[in-house]
Amino acid sequence: MHIINLIMKILGYTCIFIIILYLAHITSKYLAKKNELINKNKSIKIKERLLINKDKELILIMYRNREYLIGISQDKFTKIDTFDNKDDISEEI
Repeated sequence: MHIINLIMKILGYTCIFIIILYLAHITSKYLAKKNELINKNKSIKIKERLLINKDKELILIMYRNREYLIGISQDKFTKIDTFDNKDDISEEI
């Protein structure tokens, strides 16, 4: 009888754990969809992000049909260059 109670407890805890994982999955999908809807109508879009090291990164931002390359460090950010927005990737370097 003691073994049956132990097995029932283990099954109960396993079911509770699976339910919690499922609810966490549903919540993350809901938040991702909500975030996508919020960012959909923004005029500034982040196209690329490159992490250089722990506190430095490069970000390519699109705003009003222009692209801006911005360098960000721990205490400042700098506009490095501005490009016209071109969807053609076959541009020669």
